[in-house]
Amino acid sequence: MPFTVADYILKRLSEQQVDTLFGVPATYCAPLFDAVSAHNIEPVVTATDLEAGYAADGYARTKGLGAVAVANGVGMLSMINAIAGAYVERSPVVVLNGGPNAANLANLKDFDVLFSHSTGRPDGDLNAYRLVTASAARAERATDVPALVDHAISTSIRRQRPVYIEIDRTIWTAPCTPPDGTLSVTNPAAGTEQQLATTIVSLVRAATKPVLMVGTEIQRYGLADKVAELIAKLGVLWVTQVPAKSVLSEQEDGWAGVFAPPSSLPAAVQGADLIVMLGCVFPSSYATFVRESVNRIVIAYDGKVKIKNGSKQNAEIAALVTALVAEAAKEAPELLPVAVDPAPPVASGPLTYGQVFDSIGAALDTSWLVIPDTFLGGASAANLPVKGRDGFLCGAVWASIGHSVAAAVGASFGSSRRPLVICGDGGFHMTAQALSTFARYGRNPVVVVIDNGIYGLEQYLIDVHYFSDPSVPPKPYVLLNRWDFVKLANGLGVRSTYSVDTAAELDQALAAVKTSSAPALIVAKVSPRGLPAQLP
Repeated sequence: MPFTVADYILKRLSEQQVDTLFGVPATYCAPLFDAVSAHNIEPVVTATDLEAGYAADGYARTKGLGAVAVANGVGMLSMINAIAGAYVERSPVVVLNGGPNAANLANLKDFDVLFSHSTGRPDGDLNAYRLVTASAARAERATDVPALVDHAISTSIRRQRPVYIEIDRTIWTAPCTPPDGTLSVTNPAAGTEQQLATTIVSLVRAATKPVLMVGTEIQRYGLADKVAELIAKLGVLWVTQVPAKSVLSEQEDGWAGVFAPPSSLPAAVQGADLIVMLGCVFPSSYATFVRESVNRIVIAYDGKVKIKNGSKQNAEIAALVTALVAEAAKEAPELLPVAVDPAPPVASGPLTYGQVFDSIGAALDTSWLVIPDTFLGGASAANLPVKGRDGFLCGAVWASIGHSVAAAVGASFGSSRRPLVICGDGGFHMTAQALSTFARYGRNPVVVVIDNGIYGLEQYLIDVHYFSDPSVPPKPYVLLNRWDFVKLANGLGVRSTYSVDTAAELDQALAAVKTSSAPALIVAKVSPRGLPAQLP
């Protein structure tokens, strides 16, 4: 059998330990799915295109690189929201698309005849994905493929961003030269790192109350061990952003909390006279803090460093962290306070948001990967006592509801931990079909749906008085159609289901699902007017 274009792509992915291809097959990309078995890659067919994108994202965040292929046009545009989130949150996903061939494009140009799923623009998918990827290109000849694919995959890994590869649908099975050598996937140092490290460590040593903030890029670039060493050598307190929660274990010395304004503001950050932010990505909620704290912060991310009011300077983050560790080692550190591991609360009484999170917190151990959605309980989830490293995954920056359930599909393939999804009922409405994928492929996620019958976060942002004043009606457009979640799950193939409305019942359900490897759904019913205590 000749070595083909599809083989080339799959071989390069396999070299980067990709063993799963997510997607919804279609005619234009079918030859890619036909070829996967020869490369020990498992095709995982999801229930929707959007789910495929979220699944590839969840896999990339836990395994290191993800891959996805759906139908051109209808599938690609359905999935673009998931890839936009991956772009914002530094998740390296390779998007593969079977595109139009020369005859399709000629018919469009000369006779206005649309090719399959076309908008009437020859580069519709390509141009759309240029907005949400670090690299987007189309190969029209087999000879174009090696250079294009090598550039795209190496770019995805070096920049920790999604990339887009479009292949003329007629060349998937065309002969192609096999890969030559290994890909270059490391970023070169900028040459500024040592000088910057000297300056930053000097500032830390001179500060009275310095604190280090750990961001998403530390996990994405595999720098957790080095940053833990840096913290120990500097003797500084440390916090994380929500997306970086448990990149380092919260049981390690110096841990001072999750920083997520305005709901979570650890005293160590508020009282700090210097904050060194490594690999942090800033959502809109950080705007006031960053603007008002510019004279006490050092920011390093996206290949740049900004020290207080200074100009941005180029710096590769791995080289910078290495230089920081070496510089910090020149002096003995101060002893760090021992991190406080909160005692598990005892759940009792009627089910409230507080009881839901108390029960989940008490059940957590190193076997769980907590995946919260964007919902009213986001701040509560950020303060759960997650155990060990890499036990938390979320889309807190892009904040697209429904991400969690579908991302758990990919995370169940990419992580050794068992996904524990915590989702509002509104978000669950978006990607509930992912339960079908759990069942089909024998995956083991547990989904806790907090059922209050409304888009609670939207109501909170629009009119918070609804939650404290019984005379205030909810906005009519935040009300949800009430689903029978248990019957829905059963119909999609998930048989382990629980509906609970007391804390004791939730405790029992969590204990029961832990004894089984089957996927499970727990519906936790709370009052529509209930609020988590952690909200500002």
